[in-house]
Amino acid sequence: MKTLQEFVKAHLGSRIDFDGAFGAQCVDLARQYWEEVWDVPQPPGVIDAADFFTKHEERQRQRLCMDRHNYTAGTVPPEGAVVVFGPTVTNQYGHIGICIDADPETIQLFEQNGFKQDGAKIAYRGYENVLGWLTKKEV
Repeated sequence: MKTLQEFVKAHLGSRIDFDGAFGAQCVDLARQYWEEVWDVPQPPGVIDAADFFTKHEERQRQRLCMDRHNYTAGTVPPEGAVVVFGPTVTNQYGHIGICIDADPETIQLFEQNGFKQDGAKIAYRGYENVLGWLTKKEV
């Protein structure tokens, strides 16, 4: 298994297309992360980024190894959490990225954008439309 830092170093600038469909999407990067860093089963039947959060209870019944944390003002995701953003007017699918660092104002994410297809990069985002985040369940 890789660390978060090793994962970022290995994939920075790369176009990750985990499932071979629709090109390099934000969801593909998250799936690659779950495989290489968390070593957990892939969530089945989930396509849109927001679904990873909104369909979490269904996945829990399938015994996946993730905990869901709802975003509330002032909370911050821990390093390595997978942050999920809800749909917007310009992006009906939502967005997903891996937290490198966060404070109450900004999240530093490792992400890729399926619309631009420009590969994995480090970006800074605010908390607008954040649904919450997923962390690996400690066994």
